[in-house]
Amino acid sequence: MNYRISRLNILKIIENKYRRFLMSLGKEDIPKLEQFFRNYEDMKGQLLYRRYELLYKPQDTNTGGGKSNLPSSPVENEVTKLHSDLKYNNLQAIIQAIEDVYNNATQEQKLIVDYRYWEKDLTIYEWPDIAHELTKARKDNKVISRDATLRMRNQLMRETAKRIGWVSFD
Repeated sequence: MNYRISRLNILKIIENKYRRFLMSLGKEDIPKLEQFFRNYEDMKGQLLYRRYELLYKPQDTNTGGGKSNLPSSPVENEVTKLHSDLKYNNLQAIIQAIEDVYNNATQEQKLIVDYRYWEKDLTIYEWPDIAHELTKARKDNKVISRDATLRMRNQLMRETAKRIGWVSFD
């Protein structure tokens, strides 16, 4: 009995350490997630073009002859094509994640996204400049540092990664 308990405890410890290792964003993950925010409008265009490619470009779907096992309803065909395409689903998941994260973000986090990724003001791009703008936007007299701004950015990126399915922090 003691052997089982200690073995279970060891397995839990290993699992917790392994989970922490897998569930954290690395320094190479943040730039990729930031790129998603920067290319948000382009990805929306790619999604629309991919939809056009899937639904309206002619494709020879019956090359070998015989009867297809796909549904004959046009609506069902559209849904099947869109949901079975990996590129379309990935683009849709990323766009939806960015929209959800932005809509649920605090005012400071929205300003970070606006200045850093969506070019609200081209003269405000560097982290100290963004921190200064966040400080000016506050009602109280608290100063927001560059490091606090980066922590807010990291929180946005973690939430985006979780919603995309990149990592899970549960």
